[in-house]
Amino acid sequence: MLRKAAITFTLSVLCFVSIAQENILSDRWGENTAFVKSKGKWESGLVQSLRYGVSDKVEFRTNALLMPLLPNAGIKILYSARNDYYLSGEHSISYPTLFLKAVSFKGTGGLISPQYDFPFILSVDNSLLVTHPVGTSSLLTLRAGVCFAIHGSTPDYQSTIDLPLIYPRMAHYYKGASLRGGLFYKGLISQKLYWEAGARIFSITRDRDNLFAENSGTLMWAISRSLRIRGGYILAWGNYPFGEQIQLWPTIDLIFGSKL
Repeated sequence: MLRKAAITFTLSVLCFVSIAQENILSDRWGENTAFVKSKGKWESGLVQSLRYGVSDKVEFRTNALLMPLLPNAGIKILYSARNDYYLSGEHSISYPTLFLKAVSFKGTGGLISPQYDFPFILSVDNSLLVTHPVGTSSLLTLRAGVCFAIHGSTPDYQSTIDLPLIYPRMAHYYKGASLRGGLFYKGLISQKLYWEAGARIFSITRDRDNLFAENSGTLMWAISRSLRIRGGYILAWGNYPFGEQIQLWPTIDLIFGSKL
């Protein structure tokens, strides 16, 4: 009897610890997972979008820093949570015309020649994410989606921003739809230190300049209950208008928001 009680107690403790560790990850690093922010909670980064929990199943998203030049908004909806499989959808729109016009000038900071003009462009992004806990302290997420543009007229194909990380995310403004896939695996090193490994692929539905891939590695440190810092790298390969290229980029971001 005593042995049975001890086994039951041990299993209960292990189950509690497992759930607690999963909650730490989903609460403090919900990006690239199917989890949404809890109702009333929010977080934002200098790079990462602002996330606000409208309810326990709906999250509002926007990149506030880009808003003046690149108006954008979206929602993330948790559609299902069964047998440790979590399914959600991210749906967003953005209006990049102002941004493209703003960076069209000669000199430092100019990314596009001023000879080009840009029509009305509305970018529509829809993705599905499936997350499943692996072991007691890690999460595996599969992401798939499609992004397309609605525009008044077709922008000049020579007016692209030919930079890694930017070009793949804007290629669909000019021609074709962007089919996107990703695989992300994150876990705990300690109660305040977390890691993530990820891979993304961008396939544009056109006959050239149409395939891009990224591999990323990131560490995040929880400085306090409301402040985290993360950094790492992105290794980007792509088939650009000027040819194939592979580059390594550093990443850093400061995440702040509600106390967790």
